[in-house]
Amino acid sequence: MNWAGVFLETFEVSFSTIFKMTVIIVPLLIGIEYLKEIGWMEKLSAKLRKVSKLIELPGEAALGMIVAYSVGLVFGSGVIIRIKKEVEMTRKQINTMFIFIGMCHAVVEETIVFTAVGANGVIVMVSRVLASFLFGLLYAWFAKHDGTSIRKSSGIELERKNMLL
Repeated sequence: MNWAGVFLETFEVSFSTIFKMTVIIVPLLIGIEYLKEIGWMEKLSAKLRKVSKLIELPGEAALGMIVAYSVGLVFGSGVIIRIKKEVEMTRKQINTMFIFIGMCHAVVEETIVFTAVGANGVIVMVSRVLASFLFGLLYAWFAKHDGTSIRKSSGIELERKNMLL
């Protein structure tokens, strides 16, 4: 086995992947910054706040979810990380967002792929969006009613649980 060739190919593929991601994420983030500068982000967040309020997320979080739904998980995560630095979000809100986009990322491109192999695109897209919404709402509901699921257990909480056992 030619190990030098394996390492060279691994490096080339890795570099190519990182380059492709950079080519997509950097313009996306620049576009978001531009939208902030001209005041469109506030307007977009205000319009999306009505929808995102259903799942107890800030309006700004909806943009990251839209990017993840349409382009993909990696790119949406990059936008969400950027938004997280600027908007105060709880662990529950972040978990809720990632449940949504974990189940329904890249819905546009994957629907096209599934349609190309014979699936009904409308059924694929609608079922994925509805499933992600349902499971996101379920998580938000359970997290609201069971605070321990969203908090990192501290030593004191663990001691209390052990005393109860």
